[in-house]
Amino acid sequence: MIERLRAPEDPEKWLQDLGIDAQTWSAGPGTHFDVHSHAQPKRLAVRRGSIQFNNEWLHAPDTIRIPAGFEHSAHVGDDGVECVEGFEQRSAS
Repeated sequence: MIERLRAPEDPEKWLQDLGIDAQTWSAGPGTHFDVHSHAQPKRLAVRRGSIQFNNEWLHAPDTIRIPAGFEHSAHVGDDGVECVEGFEQRSAS
């Protein structure tokens, strides 16, 4: 299950403080990411726009944690999206 987290004031610093390498990415309106999963838990903060994960919409500044092995798909909203994310390398809280 995708876990909603309290939105940090500075997502990059938050990830770095957790020992996570922060990566920023963006996608255009209507971009679709097919069902997939990750070997490690992922933390993601929406910086701009919106994205839908498994039929649940996220808008800036929503922040989530996707557990390792959890199957999910994503669909970008009408205004595109910019996110910062990273994979947990160790037990992060």
